[in-house]
Amino acid sequence: MRSSGLPAASGPFTNSSMLRPSMHPLATAAVVLLPLAAACHNKGQLPPYDPESALQTFEIEEGFSIELFASEPLVMDPVAMEIDEYGRVYVAEMPGYPLDTSGSGRIRMLHDTDGDGAPDEATLFAGGLRLPTGLMRWKEGILVTDPPDVLYLEDTDGDGRSDVRRPVLTGFALSNPQHNANTPVYGLDNWIYIANNATISWTEKYADPFGDPGDEIRFVERPAGARLPVNGADRNIRFRPDSYELEALSSKSQFGHTFDAWGRHFLNDNSRHHYYEAIAARYFERNPSAAVGSATQISTDRSDASVVFPITVQPEHQLLTDRGVFTSACGITYYLGGLFPAPYDDGITFTAEPVHNLVHVNKVRAAGSGFVASRMHEGREFLASTDSWFRPVNFRLGPDGALYLVDYYRQIVEHPEWMDDAVVRAGNLQRGSDRGRIYRIVPRGTEPARWLGALDPGSTEDLVARLDDPNAWWRLTAQRIFMDRQDSESAALLSAMAVSGSTAAGRLHALWTLDGLQELDVDLLQAALRDRHPGVRENAVRLAEARLESRPDLAAAMVAASDDQNARVRFQVLLSLGLAGGLDASRAQRQILERDMQDEGVQRAALLSMDADELLEAALSRPQFSGFVERVAEALARSEGHGPLLGRVLAADTDAWWHAAALTGAARGGGARPLSPEQVEALLNRLWATTDAKLARAAHGLLPDSHLPGSATETARVVAADTGELAWRRALAIQILAADGSQAEEMLRFLSPEEPLDVQLAVLQGLKGTGGLGEARAVLAQWPALTPRLRQEALSLFLTRERAPLLLEAIEDGDVLAAELSWNQRVRLMRDTEEPLRSRARTLLQPDDFAAQPGAYAAGGDAARGKAIYASLCAMCHAGGVFGPDLATVSHWPEAVLAADIRDPGRSIASGYELWEVATGAGDSLRGIIGSETPTTITLVTQTERTTIARSDLAGLRPLMVSAMPENLVQDDAAMADLLAFMKGL
Repeated sequence: MRSSGLPAASGPFTNSSMLRPSMHPLATAAVVLLPLAAACHNKGQLPPYDPESALQTFEIEEGFSIELFASEPLVMDPVAMEIDEYGRVYVAEMPGYPLDTSGSGRIRMLHDTDGDGAPDEATLFAGGLRLPTGLMRWKEGILVTDPPDVLYLEDTDGDGRSDVRRPVLTGFALSNPQHNANTPVYGLDNWIYIANNATISWTEKYADPFGDPGDEIRFVERPAGARLPVNGADRNIRFRPDSYELEALSSKSQFGHTFDAWGRHFLNDNSRHHYYEAIAARYFERNPSAAVGSATQISTDRSDASVVFPITVQPEHQLLTDRGVFTSACGITYYLGGLFPAPYDDGITFTAEPVHNLVHVNKVRAAGSGFVASRMHEGREFLASTDSWFRPVNFRLGPDGALYLVDYYRQIVEHPEWMDDAVVRAGNLQRGSDRGRIYRIVPRGTEPARWLGALDPGSTEDLVARLDDPNAWWRLTAQRIFMDRQDSESAALLSAMAVSGSTAAGRLHALWTLDGLQELDVDLLQAALRDRHPGVRENAVRLAEARLESRPDLAAAMVAASDDQNARVRFQVLLSLGLAGGLDASRAQRQILERDMQDEGVQRAALLSMDADELLEAALSRPQFSGFVERVAEALARSEGHGPLLGRVLAADTDAWWHAAALTGAARGGGARPLSPEQVEALLNRLWATTDAKLARAAHGLLPDSHLPGSATETARVVAADTGELAWRRALAIQILAADGSQAEEMLRFLSPEEPLDVQLAVLQGLKGTGGLGEARAVLAQWPALTPRLRQEALSLFLTRERAPLLLEAIEDGDVLAAELSWNQRVRLMRDTEEPLRSRARTLLQPDDFAAQPGAYAAGGDAARGKAIYASLCAMCHAGGVFGPDLATVSHWPEAVLAADIRDPGRSIASGYELWEVATGAGDSLRGIIGSETPTTITLVTQTERTTIARSDLAGLRPLMVSAMPENLVQDDAAMADLLAFMKGL
């Protein structure tokens, strides 16, 4: 099942086309069996399903079961749940999504009145909320994120309804709900963390109130206290309500975030379902100009890790829904319940994907200073449903170790800002607002839940023992209760746990609990720095770092940890020693850098915590790390300007391996600092003299965009026209012509099939900044001769207000295929342009399966017979995606669309699979698809052979605007039904 976060719209910034070439090996597994939902669909019964029937629509990982825990009318529109130490369940409900901010949001409590362990009654704990996005147990009540506020709600008179409603924080943006502040999480370090994303300030249709940028984030009861920038600078935040501490983090997450057992922070957004905060915000304060790039790192291990495998029957896709990839990832949750069997007992994260009606699972492993998350299964998901209304948005770990899944259960989970106006007018935006489910996922054979309303936090001794529990729910609950009680008399018991706890997790929680109670003894911390588990040692370094000012002697213990055998510990030592100072700390940092320089995370940490000149010296001793030289050069240029480093390169008599990297970094870090005429002249001389293409390109990157000497344009004109010159040098010459601003007509001479690819690409890239409408029309006139790679570049010319009408006109006339546009390009035209251009773009570019109706081939086929049809008619071209797209990438499309495309393949030609006709200088005429391109050749592919042709030998090149697949390949309706039955299982 796929799951995703808050009622999520398809991501505004997705990166995959619906018509994409092969992204993964062709699946050959047996056909997916669709239980009751398929049967209901075959009989014409469509969602919504009652809760019991919906259970029959699931396919779940072998060895697990999914059980109904609660459903309507007990819960409706649920987006988050919390379980407190007494076994009371709180559910945040958002009936107002996507547009109602009048106060329809609420918190319900679930009760078990007959003692069978299942909820059978719900009461209203709090109403009148705007769009509540998360909740967390705190003190004797709960914290609720309800932007612009974080509220504290408490029932003081025992009637089951909150009578205290106190705003704690305010200032968060009230924007598109899935971007609002959400999901308060109690951290291992006793801070409360909130996911927070950039506001959608450019909304047009729903600017009131969803264009609200927010305000400074602040404590309501301490207006003169700590403040963060507007909406926390669009980043996650953390706070401590008791001490009025408030900080912005270095990362942001959209809907949901999670921590592993050792306090590492994992995040998600619509299309990026798994990344992590690599470096905390406090380390950037030491060196804010350091060239570290992003503070977060993607943790997925492959380019197609965002691919998902839905099994939905008649999916509810909207205009801007990206198909077959993560587009609404949310609710990321690290499983730490101690109940699941191997391999689900360690390093497992679950991510919801509501648009595709599934839950995805990853296995996370350490990789140097960072992490790699790998999908557990090829071609299938942990949980998927055939029900298009199944909308998993969140998870909660339970006291029984089960994973509780929150299902928003709605027909539509898009925000209308990204939807077709006709669909919005149809009035189904809130269809299903009287429904909602919570499911319990457990290993098969697990006993029923018996904890509801039947827990007791116990005595101090009981709570200390809970810190050692296999289930992180108990560990964090016990730790939070200690903070609530501020029980300093427990210090002796906690200290004993920190030393002799039977598990590393128990020792770790004891340390942080003592820290929160301000009872952590330095001798105990010294011992923790030598703990047998690296996770404890890593956290001990963090705890020691916070005490360096009062106990500088702890720096020596951290220095001793610089040769730790664990890469994560060394990484933390490197960061922490940057706050220590001193010669010993500097030497230890250099030792870590030289040992781990191949680790990009270590490189970034070194840039933040070490002297840049020392870093350059270390980097120049390791020729294999040119990327690190770039980063160091960028940092030096930011702090000192690019003059000193530039002078060092230009003064050299010969090219060195590091010169290109140094100039590339200097260009990034030098910003708008001007170059002297002498420096410009020296760079031009080096550019034309060097035989190193990388160095020449790096030198060009430092040149100003304009105001080059006239001699530069004259030299560039000569070099560009010299067909005997190296292609990369001619391409640089064209870029210099583009900088002149008056050479567009001259550049167009080189947009010709026989020219090297680099030269033609340089023309198109140069025209982006200098070409007008006349040049844009000239590019369209050349369209039949542009190869797929050139068309990809050319299309980016037309994504401006002035040029977009020309592209849409060419699509209307059939001169450009809509399928040639990438998904991002389609979205930009359908979403980001002004009326009437936007409506025109939506008419032309809407996906073929948008609002598709069921066809005559929706069901009833035999997959075994379909497999034989596939083997005889399809496999030769489509297996592996060599001559035709991999059909596994479209298996989730509606059957009506698949059938139409098979009957008439020319109606929707996948980009990159067009049929071309090539004429050579020798008089040959060849047909095939362009399988690959190099600067000097193209390779034509047919079913049986590959032919490579030099560009200089081309006499003609034109697309035939037809598919290589024959029409009416499958004519019989029954055969079509069989083939579709097989394809839907790929």
